[in-house]
Amino acid sequence: MKQALLILSVLGMGIAQTSGAVETTFQPNNTLSHTVTNISTSVNYGSSRNIYSTNSGAHVYSNDEISQAIDNLSAHAKQKEYQLASLTSRLSYEQRQKQASRVPDSNSAPAIAAARASRVALSRSSGYCARYVRKALQSAGYEFTPNPSAYQYATRGTLAQAGFTKISNDTPHQVGDVIVYDRSSRRPHGHIQIFDGTNWVSDFRQKGISPYSGVHSYTTWRDSKYVDDASDRGIYLAMADK
Repeated sequence: MKQALLILSVLGMGIAQTSGAVETTFQPNNTLSHTVTNISTSVNYGSSRNIYSTNSGAHVYSNDEISQAIDNLSAHAKQKEYQLASLTSRLSYEQRQKQASRVPDSNSAPAIAAARASRVALSRSSGYCARYVRKALQSAGYEFTPNPSAYQYATRGTLAQAGFTKISNDTPHQVGDVIVYDRSSRRPHGHIQIFDGTNWVSDFRQKGISPYSGVHSYTTWRDSKYVDDASDRGIYLAMADK
């Protein structure tokens, strides 16, 4: 009860002082009235001691005790803040370690597909990006029904059926990631490409992430084995759909 009254005096009461004496006026906080009731106070003029009367009797606290209670609360809050910062740092480190362990090695399906695409890439576009990327994926063991147009690998669920998950376009790229560009009036078949760890490759080695000039809509896909977990997939999808 003593601690509750101290906290109440700090958080739920207003304090006013007059010259020549210390007068403390208390206004009960309605939000606390259900836990501490029937509190009356009296003030000893010329004194720094305050009397609190409750159902269980009278309790006397000095201003020093109230100040000490404030200091204790402040120290406790700082301790909790430090513990929270430490926990956040630890979780961030563990997440980075977990992500590092999920990077495909040279013998993984994503790396094999990317290496095949890079090895047979032309110096300029032939217009057959879907064929080149499809063969690269199949050479790595991915199974799916081929599509005539590049954009259909995303819209028909082909990549999802092959074991890929759609992730955020803002996710840092890693070897084996696949990007599918939507079709447009100028490019009715869209475009598909795969990342070899350094460059984006389709039927040719591209100079950048986009084979086009300007801004075009696309989706990014990653082998589901290298996506953290089901909850992260949901986050990626939510981000990607924005």
